[in-house]
Amino acid sequence: MGTGGTLVDRAASVTAAVVRRGGLSAAEAAQRLRADGPNVLPRERGRHPLVVLLLQFVHFFALMLWVAAGLALVAGMPELSVAIVLVVLLNGGFSFAQEFRADRAAQRLRDLMPSRAAVRRDGVRVVVDAADLVVGDEVLLQGGDRVCADAVVVQAAGLAVDESMLTGESVPARPEPGDSLRAGTHVVEGEAVATVTATGARTRLAGIAELTRRADRPTSPLARRLHRVVTVVGLIAAGVGVAFFGVALLLGLDATRGFLFAVGVTVALVPEGLLPTVTLSLARAAQEMARRNALVRRLESVETLGATTFICTDKTGTLTRNEMSVVRVWTPGGEAVVRGEGYAPDADVTGALDAARAVARSAVRCAPTARAEPR
Repeated sequence: MGTGGTLVDRAASVTAAVVRRGGLSAAEAAQRLRADGPNVLPRERGRHPLVVLLLQFVHFFALMLWVAAGLALVAGMPELSVAIVLVVLLNGGFSFAQEFRADRAAQRLRDLMPSRAAVRRDGVRVVVDAADLVVGDEVLLQGGDRVCADAVVVQAAGLAVDESMLTGESVPARPEPGDSLRAGTHVVEGEAVATVTATGARTRLAGIAELTRRADRPTSPLARRLHRVVTVVGLIAAGVGVAFFGVALLLGLDATRGFLFAVGVTVALVPEGLLPTVTLSLARAAQEMARRNALVRRLESVETLGATTFICTDKTGTLTRNEMSVVRVWTPGGEAVVRGEGYAPDADVTGALDAARAVARSAVRCAPTARAEPR
C-alpha cells in the first residue's frame, strides 16, 4: 500500500514539473528505472513442460490402463500390453501438444505492450524502449499508437482511445486532460501528451493478467463423468476377474492358470479405446473452434462449453466482435425474426410485427438518451 501511494504521489508531483520542464531528465529517468524496475508485464512461472507432459500419463484413466498393461504382460499377452502402452503414450503426447500450443498462444497477452514509445526527455523528443518508461515520463501519443503504461492525460487534441480490450465498449473513449489512460489500449485518432503513473506489474493490464493466473479451475463436467465411468468399469472388471478366478478354482484349474484366466478376463473388460476416442473427439472440436478464432486452452473445456445452458453478460465486446444486435424477439404475442447488419437502422422483420414494435417502444422508452420512438 505504501509503495502504491508513493508512486501515485510521485506521479502527481511530477505532472506539473513535466509540463514546465519538458519531461524528465535522462539521469532522473535512469534513477527511477533502477528503483521501480522495467516496464514489462510479469511473466508467469508455470510448470515445466516436462512436468506437464508427465501429468498426461498419471491421471486416473491412464493409471487404469497402465495397470491393465501390467496385467496383460503377467497374463502372457505381451502384444496387448504393448498396444495399451502405445495408446497411453500417443494419447498423452497428443494431449500435451494440443494444450502446450494453446498455452503459448494464451501467453501472448504481453504482446499488447508495444516495444517502443515516444517520450520527451531533457526537452527533446526521443524514442525509447517501452521497457525503459518510468513513472513521470512524458509520453507523446498519436493515432495508431498503443499506450505503453498507465498514464494521465496532460494535453489532448481530438484524442480517441479504443478501450474495448479492457471495458468491452465498442465506442472509442474521448479522454480529456486529467483523465486516465490504460496500458494496452489503442489510440484511434488525435494526439495527446500524457504523464506515466504506473508501469510494469502496477498497471491495470498486469492486474488483469494476474487475475487470470490466480483463477481456480474446477473439475470439468466431462472429467467428473469420465472419473465415474472409469471407477465403475474398474470395479466391474476387478469384480468379474475375482469371480472368474473363483469359478476357475471350482472347475479344477490350478491357482496359476486360474489367475491368468482371471487376469485375461479383467484386461478384456478395460475399454482401452475410450481414452484416445475422447481425446481425438475433443481435439477435433478444439481445432474447429480455433479455425473460428476461439482459443481453447484445455481440451475438456470444449465439452464444458457445450454443456453451458446460459451465458449472462451485461455488455458487448467480451463475447462478441463489439456489436450486439437483435436477431429474434420472443413475446407472449408471438415471435419475430430480425435480419440486419450491425448497428445499421435498416432491417427486415418477419413474424409478429406488432409484438416486435411493442418491445421496441418499451426499449426506447427505457433508454435515457432516446429521442424518437420506432414506427
